[in-house]
Amino acid sequence: MISTKNLVYAILSSSLGIFLVWLLIKLTPLEIEQIVNNLQNLNLIYVVLVVITTFVHLWFTSYKWQIIAQKLTTNHHTPQKFYLYYIVFANLIAQFVPYQIGLTVVQGLAIKLHKVGTFSQGFFSLLYDQFFNLLIPILLLPPTILLFLNKVSLSLAIFLSLGILLGTHIIILNWHKPLAILLFKLYKRLKHKAAKKPENLKLDVSAEEIPILSTRFTLKVFWISVIRHANWMLRSFFVVLAGKFAISFWAIAFTINLVQTAMIISITPANLGFMEWSWIGGLELLGVPALVASNFAVVQRILGVFAVIIIALGCWFSFGLDRFYFKKNELSQKKSWR
Repeated sequence: MISTKNLVYAILSSSLGIFLVWLLIKLTPLEIEQIVNNLQNLNLIYVVLVVITTFVHLWFTSYKWQIIAQKLTTNHHTPQKFYLYYIVFANLIAQFVPYQIGLTVVQGLAIKLHKVGTFSQGFFSLLYDQFFNLLIPILLLPPTILLFLNKVSLSLAIFLSLGILLGTHIIILNWHKPLAILLFKLYKRLKHKAAKKPENLKLDVSAEEIPILSTRFTLKVFWISVIRHANWMLRSFFVVLAGKFAISFWAIAFTINLVQTAMIISITPANLGFMEWSWIGGLELLGVPALVASNFAVVQRILGVFAVIIIALGCWFSFGLDRFYFKKNELSQKKSWR
């Protein structure tokens, strides 16, 4: 049953999201007629590309989770379809709860129901997976803020962003083990507090305890996360092209770092309000008119939900086919034994 505390939280977070949307309508030149007109005149080719890049984003998310889970747990036989189905399900759930909470809860549920390794192994794999989800937008936020404040030029902001990514690669290459041990100690501390154990916690960690101490593996996960982030930039720019908005690619590329950071701290269902205001604020700072920015923010929300629903229906159809062929093979095997 849903506890009173969770019910109150759900009501308050939903109310905050609705309030932020109300402010959006009141404080921006947003017009319902304009949004309807934008939706009616969408370029269908780019709408299809929005759906495809959304699927690619979910595929990379599931693939990253799969390789981390296989590295940290004893389960090495679960196909990627399993992870993809749950990631798509998590994105559906995230339309009603904050994104990071929805993703973590569904991943935890998958590990518990399907026994993907021990719960302890599964929890650490989730921590490691979420760490890389949060890392890229946070790393790229400083150049974004400098660009917003007109402290650096666009070319310098691009150079700084690439430099930060390459610098992170070098840090992982040279100081990966102490960083991984620090993360594992944090995990042990969180686990200890959650268990409410009175005894003293020993934080001595040996390299053998952490199967993830492979530098090559961590670099692989890091660059998968970078490609996933770049794909999300491309997906957002396809929304621009679909709606024929006068917004440059680089305005999207830098504003998305602010948007994804806002999604980390968002407490509203589907990041309602937080995402829209981040888009509008960031794009306006880069010279995009308020009317264009607000219309884009709403259209990208609608197309995002549409893409997730289409992908979820595709996964449901694929799952149904898998079950059908499984039952068919099962029946044929029974007949062969007779």
